[in-house]
Amino acid sequence: MYRLKLFLNSFLALFAVMRLTGMETRNPVSIIIFIIFLFIFSGLNSDSTESHIASKDPFIAAVLALIFCTLTLAARYEMILGSMTSSLFCAMILLFTWFGLFLIYFYLCIWLLQAAERLHITGNVYSSVWLSVLTVAVCMACWTFYFLHEYPGVMTPDSINQYAQVIGAYPLSNHHSIVHTALIGLFYNIGLALTGDMHFGLALYTLAQMLFMALVAGYVVKTMQKADIITPVIIITMLFYALIPYHGIYAVTIWKDIPFAGCFTLFSAALMRFLLRGNAAVTSGRAPKLQLGEYFSLVLPYIFSGIMLCLLRTNGWYAFLVSLPFILLVYKRSWRCMLPIHAVILLLVLFVKYPVMQVYEIPQADFVESLSVPIQQLARVVSRNEGMSESQIVFVENIMDVTKVAETYQPDVSDNIKNLVRESGIDYLASHKSEFFKNWFFIGLSHPKTYFDAFVEQTVGFWYPDVSYQVGLADGIYPNEFGLRWQPVLSGNAVVKIREILFKLHDLIPLYGMLWSMGFMLWTLIFTIALGIRNVQSANALIGLPVLLLMLTIIIATPVATEFRYAYALFFGMPVYLIAPFVRERNGL
Repeated sequence: MYRLKLFLNSFLALFAVMRLTGMETRNPVSIIIFIIFLFIFSGLNSDSTESHIASKDPFIAAVLALIFCTLTLAARYEMILGSMTSSLFCAMILLFTWFGLFLIYFYLCIWLLQAAERLHITGNVYSSVWLSVLTVAVCMACWTFYFLHEYPGVMTPDSINQYAQVIGAYPLSNHHSIVHTALIGLFYNIGLALTGDMHFGLALYTLAQMLFMALVAGYVVKTMQKADIITPVIIITMLFYALIPYHGIYAVTIWKDIPFAGCFTLFSAALMRFLLRGNAAVTSGRAPKLQLGEYFSLVLPYIFSGIMLCLLRTNGWYAFLVSLPFILLVYKRSWRCMLPIHAVILLLVLFVKYPVMQVYEIPQADFVESLSVPIQQLARVVSRNEGMSESQIVFVENIMDVTKVAETYQPDVSDNIKNLVRESGIDYLASHKSEFFKNWFFIGLSHPKTYFDAFVEQTVGFWYPDVSYQVGLADGIYPNEFGLRWQPVLSGNAVVKIREILFKLHDLIPLYGMLWSMGFMLWTLIFTIALGIRNVQSANALIGLPVLLLMLTIIIATPVATEFRYAYALFFGMPVYLIAPFVRERNGL
């Protein structure tokens, strides 16, 4: 019976791999893969291995496997089915593939949980301050290559729109965070006043952004030292920030997403420091009081980052709001400290978002901006001439010109359809919100597969690892009417070639490419949260919750299927999330 189970598990796993990769049944490599699965499953099912599996591990592994194999099928079901049209055969193929994938992910998660239990990354006795200072210096030195090449900074149409608001050419708008626009304006005007050169003003902002991101990296390293993380892990973290190319190019790119990622990472690292000082401990009667130095090293960074992540991006505000009850619950023993801190964040954010915005009459993003996914689903139904009721057709015609949908619709980008709505139906849509959701829902009931396919194509890059997309290819300053020009200090064919190679290596080097995958990073985050839950450490699992909620908001409302910068907070904060399950409280900082 054991051998039959082993054979069936290996066969189903092989079947799933072959369907997922498109491997032919006659390929001799399939025999090698089958033998490898036999060897792996026999080892994982041995008495010596099973005796070390904790009682809760199978349940946690099953939940993770369910998530991962479901996401895999959702992203690749068309490839798995190939040209099959028979409903019965399609159902059988998907079922067998699902079981095979489930087995692979289940046993992989079991192995990872066991490996994590044996992994010891704490116990560092080296706590010199110079490591965090060195991190800042090394990051600034490595990122200077990008700064000199991209001088005064990378500016895409979004950046140029904000610059136009700074100089008064365009009216102020919170479509691109007004707080970020104000920060650009602050440094721009200082630079302009000092030199009279608008490019120097923009370069001054870029340098300030570089320094801020480097300081956040230093704060992460210092937090690791306080958590007693071993020095090799800290060195790897330093090199991760300094040498991975997307950190360098984003440090000199004028987008709100960059300081937002820095603030989100700072918030997560500060939240970890609350854990380290014992605020959430259940082993002691009272939470430790804040020391004077902690107001500067912990409270102020936490409040500042909390405010900024709420104001720099709307979905940061939503992620913070949903996280807040969990934070207060986990740190309920420290309510005298945590309540005032979060009250300050909420009051200042609400003050800016409402009284300040209203006084200065700053318009917000329109309603259609938040409807990227449902608008795309409707557009897919229309573009494919799929049936709708007469009343549904009339409603859709009121919000967009249906004759232009087929030529306008792009499965992975919603901007074209949103602009089509803005041309003729934005006012009607704004005054018929409930009717929109009602029609959207009932049309979806009639066309579930179309809605599902539209959702997958619109969001797949954020939740499935094996999706190809370009990162960091924006170069210099895009054409504009304001006289801004790319003025590289470091240029030449050699520089261009080096930059090109740096941003292509991830497509060539196995494993390294995973560091560029939004889907893989999301799966890693989910695993680290599960690991914290497994260890019955709610405060450790909590550290990754805000960024998980952030990713969910992106998936729900993203305008672009594979926009790396939207998920950059996940990448920049990844060192914090990776060590979160392993840190333990200390008696003070």
